[in-house]
Amino acid sequence: MERTHTPRITQAALLCLAALICAALPAPAQAWQAGGHVGVGLDSGSFHLGGDLLFPIVRASPSVQLSIWPSAAFIITEGPEGVLLGCDFPFEFSIADSIVLPFVGPGLGVSIFDGHAQLKLNVVGGLFIDAGSVRPFAELALRFIRGTYVDLLAGLLIEL
Repeated sequence: MERTHTPRITQAALLCLAALICAALPAPAQAWQAGGHVGVGLDSGSFHLGGDLLFPIVRASPSVQLSIWPSAAFIITEGPEGVLLGCDFPFEFSIADSIVLPFVGPGLGVSIFDGHAQLKLNVVGGLFIDAGSVRPFAELALRFIRGTYVDLLAGLLIEL
C-alpha cells in the first residue's frame, strides 16, 4: 500500500492559515514588513532563495517583542530541488542605544522535496539591523527533519 503525504500537506496548510490569522490580529504600532533572503545549507551546500513577511504580535516587555515570521524558499541542490515553508516566532531583544536587534525563536514548517512533504521543527537566531524602514538581517536556522540541517541566511525586510 502506497503511503500518502496528504495529511502532512494539510497540516502545513493549517499552519500557514493559522499564521495568516495571527498576522491579521491587531499588532503593536510597528508596521509589518516584507522582503527576501538568500542562503546556503551549511551541511548540504544547497542554495536558498526566498521571501519573508514579519508581523509584530505583542511587546512582551519594553525590550522584548514577539513577532510571527512566515517564509517560503526555493532550495536548489545537485539532487532534487524543493521548497521550504516556515512559520517562525522570533523574540526580538532591544539593546539601549543600538541599531542591532538580536533575535531567537522556535518555528514550524514543512519541506517538500521530490513530491514528499515532511514536517519540521525550526530554531532560529540572528540579528536585525534597524535602519529605519529597512531592516537587513542575518540568520542561522537549525531545521530538525529526520536529522539536523543548518542554514545560514541573509536578507532584507522593508516596512510597509
